[in-house]
Order: sequence, then structure tokens, then C-alpha cells
Amino acid sequence: MISDPAANLPPSGGWSGYYMYPAGASKHRMKMILAFSADGRISGDGIDDIAPFRIRGVFDTASNTASWMKAYVGMHSVEYRGLYDLRSICGNWTIGVFTGGFWIWPDGIAQGEQMEVELELPVEQLVPAKSD
Repeated sequence: MISDPAANLPPSGGWSGYYMYPAGASKHRMKMILAFSADGRISGDGIDDIAPFRIRGVFDTASNTASWMKAYVGMHSVEYRGLYDLRSICGNWTIGVFTGGFWIWPDGIAQGEQMEVELELPVEQLVPAKSD
């Protein structure tokens, strides 16, 4: 049976998420409309706390990886690379020598699942350390 590569594509439509700067833990929210085409192209538009932006990139169905340029209208561009886990895309952004993390998910994700996506932490961060 031959599998359909388009079946692994992230859903096109509204996406939400955040990016983080390397020195801080605050989340900078972003909203976007993304289109994932069967030929591997990613395109879209969005807005965050800096300015409106356009997205152009590629999605590799064999490795479930996405890479794109987030180009702020009339300003600079930021490179994004992430892994799609069949419900969200998580990875790193780079601009020059600076880098940080990001996490985005489709707007259609159930509210409970969205909270799981945002709140997933390593177990050691959830359990307080015992004091002696």
C-alpha cells in the first residue's frame, strides 16, 4: 500500500503560538494563517508583537520538518525550523547570531489539548525539589 504524503501535512488555516527570546521566559504571542501544499510549500501571513509578517517556506513529509522565513513587512526576516509532531510545530528561530524557541499549533486544536501543548514541561520542573 502506498501512503499519501499529503496525509502527513499539517492542517492549513489559522495557527497560534509564541516565540521566546534566549534570555527570557516570557512568551511573545503570534497569530497566523498558514497554507501547507502537497508539493511541500508553506505560505502565509500573520501578526505578532513586533509587526505583521509573511511566511514562505517548505515542509518535508519524510522527516516532518518545517522551515520558513518570517519576513516582517518593510523590516527584517527571521528563519524558523521546527518539527511537526502531528499536532504542533516546535523548534528554533534564528536571526543573525541570535536564536530562541517557538511553538505553534492549529487554531482547531481542542482547548484541553492546547493547554497540554502549552504546559508540557519536563517532570523535574513539575515536582518541587525536596529540601534537606
